[in-house]
Amino acid sequence: MNDEDAPDAEDNEDLGQEPEPEPRQGSGASVDLSGLITPSIQAAVWGNFTERHLELLRRQLRISESMRRSIADAMGPAIQTAIGARRQYQAATAPILALQTDLGDISGWHEHISDAVRNVSLTRRLLDQLAATAALFLPANLIGLDSDDLSTVLALSGDDGLSLAWAPRADIVKALLPLGTPPERSALLAGRRADVLDDIDASLKVVTHPELLGMVTILRAAISTARAGFSEGAQALAGNVLETAMKRHGNAWIRNSFPQAAYPLRGHHGTIGSALDDADDWSDLTLLQFKHYLVLAGMRNAFGPATTQDTFNRHNGVHHASPDSYRPEFTLPAVLLAHALLRALDQDLEHPDREEDET
Repeated sequence: MNDEDAPDAEDNEDLGQEPEPEPRQGSGASVDLSGLITPSIQAAVWGNFTERHLELLRRQLRISESMRRSIADAMGPAIQTAIGARRQYQAATAPILALQTDLGDISGWHEHISDAVRNVSLTRRLLDQLAATAALFLPANLIGLDSDDLSTVLALSGDDGLSLAWAPRADIVKALLPLGTPPERSALLAGRRADVLDDIDASLKVVTHPELLGMVTILRAAISTARAGFSEGAQALAGNVLETAMKRHGNAWIRNSFPQAAYPLRGHHGTIGSALDDADDWSDLTLLQFKHYLVLAGMRNAFGPATTQDTFNRHNGVHHASPDSYRPEFTLPAVLLAHALLRALDQDLEHPDREEDET
């Protein structure tokens, strides 16, 4: 047995054993202690064995704790950065997530949406929410309008067959709102014709997607043609841009923007009409779709199959060319519609070299 394993008095005390008594001198008798020594030694050895293994366990625990602390020290800054980034993301996306909230709880929304372009006022609560969070979803020229104004913009877009998204400037839009009839509004736009064309031209500078640049060039030619006083040529160019944009990207953009709607009809008119009319599937329309809906509101008439119409109709211009289908008052609506669709497509098409879209 090694010395370190041999029991001594201290070991016996630790194990609760009393020191063995010394034999009395002069007794002349020997005392047999083997029966006591053997259990004492066994107990001491077992205690030492147990203590050594406990120490090994404690050492492993200390090593594990040291490793845990080292990992925590190394990962702590990264974890804190991740937590901070997550909090920033949550703060930034909270308004957007709120805008994506299901609108099924807004009374009457699903019942009124299909008639929005037919002079039925949208739910006040919805439009108040739109106005309050305008910077996230409204074109810049419409920011600051209240719920009544936004409702009127939707109504006159359908009535006049135009789009007021991104152009013209805000004061022209506000001047249109109190006017009660399409002829009155058409007269106002004609009186501000140069300003309207300037606003559209400036807005088109934002459109930078490579697949849209050719159409931007032709629409700018339409603007120049309108400035020169050739309204028929300007209307024809704008109508062709609108047709090309719809054929290349517009139908897919509508379906992606309004996945709730059913699309049983083919063609541009069928796709636009389905998006605007499928009331049964509008219960989950989000506020972020308002901008897209605003662009579409005036496009129904542009692709309508009727042979006569009081608003700009691209179909009539191509298939029923006449002085009736090419009128001076149709020029600005045609250019405005083509411009709004290009702006909407530019925002939603993927830009690999651009991180953020313009509003």
